[in-house]
Amino acid sequence: MKLTDVFAKVIKSEGIQHVFGLQGGAVVHFFDSLEKHKVGVTYNHHEESAALAATAYAKLTQNLGCAVVTTGPGSTNAITGLMAAWQDSVPCLFISGQARSEHTSYGKKVRQVGTQEVNICDVVKPLTKYTKFINDKDLFLDELYKSISIAKNGRPGPVWLDIALDIQWSDIDFRKKKIKKKRSLIKKKNIQSYKKVIYLLKKSEKPLFVIGGGIKGKENEKLFKNFIKKFNFPFVSTWNAADVLHTSHNKNLGIIGMSGQRGANKAIFESDLIISLGARLAIPHTTTLFKNYAPKSKKIIFDIDINELKNSNVKFDYKINDDLSNFLKYILKNNPTFSFNWNNLKNFKEMNWYKQKTQTKPNSNYFIKELTNVLDNNSCIIVDGGGTALYSGFQSSIIRKSNKIVCSSSISSMGTGLAETIGASKTKKFKKFLCIIGDGSFLMNIQDLQTIIQDKINVIILLVNNNGYLAIRHTQKEFLGGRYYGTHPKFNLKFPDYKKIVKAFGFKYIKLDHSKDTLRTIKKLKKIIGPVVCEIKTDENQPSLFKQGYKKNSSGVFQPQPLSEMFPYFDKPISNTNN
Repeated sequence: MKLTDVFAKVIKSEGIQHVFGLQGGAVVHFFDSLEKHKVGVTYNHHEESAALAATAYAKLTQNLGCAVVTTGPGSTNAITGLMAAWQDSVPCLFISGQARSEHTSYGKKVRQVGTQEVNICDVVKPLTKYTKFINDKDLFLDELYKSISIAKNGRPGPVWLDIALDIQWSDIDFRKKKIKKKRSLIKKKNIQSYKKVIYLLKKSEKPLFVIGGGIKGKENEKLFKNFIKKFNFPFVSTWNAADVLHTSHNKNLGIIGMSGQRGANKAIFESDLIISLGARLAIPHTTTLFKNYAPKSKKIIFDIDINELKNSNVKFDYKINDDLSNFLKYILKNNPTFSFNWNNLKNFKEMNWYKQKTQTKPNSNYFIKELTNVLDNNSCIIVDGGGTALYSGFQSSIIRKSNKIVCSSSISSMGTGLAETIGASKTKKFKKFLCIIGDGSFLMNIQDLQTIIQDKINVIILLVNNNGYLAIRHTQKEFLGGRYYGTHPKFNLKFPDYKKIVKAFGFKYIKLDHSKDTLRTIKKLKKIIGPVVCEIKTDENQPSLFKQGYKKNSSGVFQPQPLSEMFPYFDKPISNTNN
């Protein structure tokens, strides 16, 4: 059987219903075989988009994602999406077509041999769990199965296979092999750790669980939901785990971090025992003040990656290198009793949002809250990685029981949202999509509008227009005297007429430029079927809903403040701060 036909059959047998890529001379055989074997293919207009779409697809299907790209620049274009999969621990298979075997630079002290050729495996090695250049047809099938197994097992992540052009049409034997996820067994030494955790939970008056991206996956999420239902522990989440349980769940105290929610962060600082499940509590969660993070609490972390435990910033009292599902299974099976008494949980939830002062211009935080609160069941919210839209998307979205939210959180890159919308749509799990994206990010992968309109994706693209890069302007205002170089039209950064652009692509278009029309606009959007762009012209100086505060020291230098109290300071303004 033709090698690329074998590839298509293996992909299909692994439950991958859709592949993303861009045609090129070194991958025409791959795409021809995928089409022949009726695997869905989206032909993106940029390889970065294909990689981001595959990553979003993998997150939402909780299965492998796949991107196919051509040699040289086609491969390097995919690196941002690869990094998203790597840093968010998403299993993805990247296939790159390569020049002919004798035209490659592998193992040679030269910069290039073949046309548009680059030794891509050396480039992507730091961002993959496994990478291999294959120029021997007899190695292909074993390497493919090996790569898929590596991507799925242990801490998930991307793998990359670079396939020489001259073996792609070769005949090889096809052997079907079902790749199973290796079950993590409970180790005796970890049982003692579980008992210690249970002992500390029994003693705790204010226990709090922190869930991160490591808890995602069908089995882990089901175990955690059963765990919360049985024991009623309160929990907070990072961005990547924000949709494990819905916003209104009475034990869900919100999202932590420097751009998280006030109540969730205050709960962290009031807790006497923090147990982190799949969240490494990195600087975006703790700020740079990690040495004094939640000083009242004992801290325990479960992490499958020993290297994360060895290099954690936060000083944990107990570090447990284990698959967190083992702990959840153990505690559910043993069914201990707990008697903690943390009575003011509702207060934390109420601190997680407030309505900012009404201005003439619409407020994106208020709009997002109201829209997501009435979003259809089985909807997916896609949050672009660009500053203000990113913060508003997580701080203000109401995630309902049957809805999901997705974002390449770790890289937080501008321009990811449209591609991720495409990836989310191909899962066939959702009826409606909402993409929250800023005016700066919108231009970065604008070619994705063509794919969205071509495929008639039922998406509301919420284009938050704050006249440039507002998140960066906040920094320039606080620390650089309001010199907005490169972030505002008056400082050499111009933007186009977005109405003309989206109309040229064939989109429906709605504009909101006055706050009094907010609810009317939401009602109008609810009635629209198919792709629509809603441009919100916000105040270009709209303040953040929440963020880390800064205070001037005696030398006049701003110093970061702990997340026990976030900006703006409601109870009482703190002197010499950015309040």
